[in-house]
Amino acid sequence: MAEWDRTRPFELEAITPAILGSVAPTGADLTRYSESRYADFSQAFESAATEEILRHDPAGTVVLANDISEGPDFRRLAARGFRVFTIFHVDVVDYVTALYFRGWIAPETTVRWYRYLRALMPAMAGLVWAKQEAAVEASAGLIVPSPRMRDVILRCYPHCPPQKIHVLPWGNWHSTEPADPAHVDALRAEFTVPRDAQVLLTLSRISPEKGQDLLLESLIEWEHRNTPSAPLYLFICGEAAFMQGQRHMARLRTLAAKLRYVRVVFPGHVTGARKRAFFGLADLYVFPSRHESYGLTLMEAMACGVPSVCLDTHGARSVMRPEFGAIVQRGELAATVMHLLQDSITRADMSAAARAFAGQDRFSTRATQLAHSLQG
Repeated sequence: MAEWDRTRPFELEAITPAILGSVAPTGADLTRYSESRYADFSQAFESAATEEILRHDPAGTVVLANDISEGPDFRRLAARGFRVFTIFHVDVVDYVTALYFRGWIAPETTVRWYRYLRALMPAMAGLVWAKQEAAVEASAGLIVPSPRMRDVILRCYPHCPPQKIHVLPWGNWHSTEPADPAHVDALRAEFTVPRDAQVLLTLSRISPEKGQDLLLESLIEWEHRNTPSAPLYLFICGEAAFMQGQRHMARLRTLAAKLRYVRVVFPGHVTGARKRAFFGLADLYVFPSRHESYGLTLMEAMACGVPSVCLDTHGARSVMRPEFGAIVQRGELAATVMHLLQDSITRADMSAAARAFAGQDRFSTRATQLAHSLQG
């Protein structure tokens, strides 16, 4: 929205949860929602947003849905003549399948099962399988950030025309200038990080698919045989999300207490200059997700010149290059992190390469491409 406000390709009206009036949740409210309460909110927002869109003339209005579960009634809008484009930040079927079935069942299998079992499923399931199928069938275009997401959608919905799916990696929208040293020093003082300490950073919502537990388990295992050569801090930034977030946070704190040498800090949600300062403080960014659609925080780390170590996911592969860090299997995570911490020359080279890449792969270019698709 900020980019289009600058370039003015068309008039843009945002429909947000504020349309629900006094019962509209804040972002903090949503992170505390149970699955059933989130389903109630999504259905209420779908109804209100759809009614607002229907007040417009479909001949002169294009709908861009920024979510699936929280999106409008796709089929109703298409039936009234609206061209709808849907952004798949997350393939919710693939995500929920990975979160609850841990990769034991393919997402396309669950799509087939749902068609037979929908009458027996809870309302939350409808927000995943029924809503995503409606988005695929009723949208004029689907915007996805990686080729892998396109391929999964085509496996789940083989009737979907491939040309309907537009692969649009988001790129970087942050400055590649170094963080303000004063802000970095303030963080160092706030958390009493010694000058000779090394710092690991991971940043995301606190949720099982983000894999913070895998990182902690790897460090615990590494500590059984090794001792860090310098003080080592791990900052796990983010707040607990709904869908198992609070339970996952409790598990992370239990694991963190088992570490003898690595000091683990949970600073909560960070944004703006404070987030940038954390990147400035970090020697390495660790991206331990079990499931990742793209890797927005990975792009942020690159823009700040922070080398990264990632677990092998399709989202990491869509962003990472060997010259920026490493993509590893779970059993290699801690050893790779420690190896890079000991090699300041390699980290400096990775930092420069990552910052240069992020400076060329600009979000503004993607925003322009998306605007052209909507106007086509």
